[in-house]
Amino acid sequence: MRPAPRVLRTAEISPQAIRYSMISFTLTMIATIVGILLLPIALPIAWWYYRRFYATLEVVLTSRELQVSRGVLIRQEKSIPLEKVTDLALIQGPIMRRMDIKGLQVETAGQSSTPGGALVKLIGIIDTDGFRDDALDQRDKVTDRPDAGPAAPEPSAGDTGQLLTEIRDTLKRIDARLAERG
Repeated sequence: MRPAPRVLRTAEISPQAIRYSMISFTLTMIATIVGILLLPIALPIAWWYYRRFYATLEVVLTSRELQVSRGVLIRQEKSIPLEKVTDLALIQGPIMRRMDIKGLQVETAGQSSTPGGALVKLIGIIDTDGFRDDALDQRDKVTDRPDAGPAAPEPSAGDTGQLLTEIRDTLKRIDARLAERG
């Protein structure tokens, strides 16, 4: 069994995140006629939901991965290996700037979400810049390990010519075999 990775940092969530989510929800509801009619019913439900959601949100940076656990009705736990993280993008719209909060988008190599989308979006982490810097620093430590194996050496001009000659000869043999069959 693999030992548990060492916890480097646990993110704290700002209480402003709930207010931001409620404002975003309200503006979205106001944008539609049906939403305006449902607003008196939907606001208390949204308030309950966002309070529970942010109470269950846990973001932990370990020595090898970023662990995100969240959800009210459906609990979702993700362990994102740091070597797969390609970017931790900071986002901050006008409402977020006014409330002094930021969002963090985790993007990975080979992610299965929509193109240009983030694998995980986190809003309201206290000291988002510091958390991002710590995660990127740890990612660099993980990917720059000496035991990660030697990198392939850059081919020299002579090696490239030799390689191209081998490729040409292989293609000629393939052509000859195909001509024999057909």
